[in-house]
Amino acid sequence: MSAFDNVVVGKLKLKGKALDVKGGAISKKKKKKKQSAFYHQLSDASTGGEAVTDDAENEGGIGTTQAAASAYGHLTPAERRYLEQAERIQRQRLSQIARKSHRDRVQEFNQYLANLSEHYDIPKVGPG
Repeated sequence: MSAFDNVVVGKLKLKGKALDVKGGAISKKKKKKKQSAFYHQLSDASTGGEAVTDDAENEGGIGTTQAAASAYGHLTPAERRYLEQAERIQRQRLSQIARKSHRDRVQEFNQYLANLSEHYDIPKVGPG
């Protein structure tokens, strides 16, 4: 005989009158996707998601500044500067990561670990 033989399986039954519940579920507000889609579209344009159209425009004589201006045309100057600065920082970060080899990263990590103090290396402060 198992300990689970007397378990009642099924939905909960309430005594008396049933509650007035519409559908049983609470409807939640949906999130707006306008802004996230907007930034996703900008990131695609800046990372080369429209590389085919940019190449075609460059062959036609239109510069990359005009293509970028059309992508950022509806932004305020502050938003445009912010996005350009973020792209610049991301490119610099990626170039730094690409410059280091795996061996250099391991060596730097080992040096970091060697510089860490262990819990038993810390001298006691105070009397005693």
